[in-house]
Amino acid sequence: MNGPDTADETSFYLDYELQVDATRDAVAKLAREVLQYEWADYLRASPPEGPHTWHALDSGKPWGRVTPTAWERGRDHGYDLHFEHYPTPRALQRGQFRLELHLEDGIHGDADFSGDSPYASLRERLVTALDEVRDEHDDLPAGEFGTGRTLWRVDSHFLAGDTVAYYEALREALSAHDAFVDAAATVLDDELPERDPFERD
Repeated sequence: MNGPDTADETSFYLDYELQVDATRDAVAKLAREVLQYEWADYLRASPPEGPHTWHALDSGKPWGRVTPTAWERGRDHGYDLHFEHYPTPRALQRGQFRLELHLEDGIHGDADFSGDSPYASLRERLVTALDEVRDEHDDLPAGEFGTGRTLWRVDSHFLAGDTVAYYEALREALSAHDAFVDAAATVLDDELPERDPFERD
């Protein structure tokens, strides 16, 4: 038989669920309307540490790309090498940050990594160089090599619901991968010829 205590408990849990749902909705809105737009401005105002200049791309989406000018040689030849992060409501709610290093087709958007394709060949050279850097630098974040377009991924945590903490997690992760930037730039410079200045696009 249900008594007054049961009714009070039910009311308490219903109120609690409503508050949790409202908080989730507020955080999701914060991610969509603030986090996904402001991360790029934050990086421009407070760039990663190190000698590199960075470009922030895809602001306003549930993913963002960040690439150093040191990798422009790759883009000149159709190879889109960049770091990617995910400013999503889920990431903000849970305080989970992921940074991935991607190699993609800068012209058509989908790279072929099978067999002896140019993308598979460049990918192999990049992973070899990054693996050597990882062995030489104890201060690199713990991460893992991926498959296909994902060369590398690293996860970390920040204060859930705090957009500035997310921006700082991104800035710190990029700063920590400075050695990867140099190693990948060396591979691109060694493997890709100078672009002919008279070549038409």
